[in-house]
Amino acid sequence: MQVIGLGAQDDFALARDFIESGGLATPDMLWDPSFSTWQTFGVTANSQMIILSPDLQQGSALIYGFDDTQREQILELVSNV
Repeated sequence: MQVIGLGAQDDFALARDFIESGGLATPDMLWDPSFSTWQTFGVTANSQMIILSPDLQQGSALIYGFDDTQREQILELVSNV
């Protein structure tokens, strides 16, 4: 499994500051100032995620937040990919 963070809000400098201030080495972070990737996957706000198949042809519904219920759903989805 590969995890990718996708930034689209604010600007590139703030995205870099987020990575550096958090000491993030993973996940890979991508920057898309056009929001076209959000539109492609139906993302409308930060803190949303989607689980995609390796060929990007199938995916889960959007997942909002990260409480215990969502964590269990994510683990279930990932175990089926």
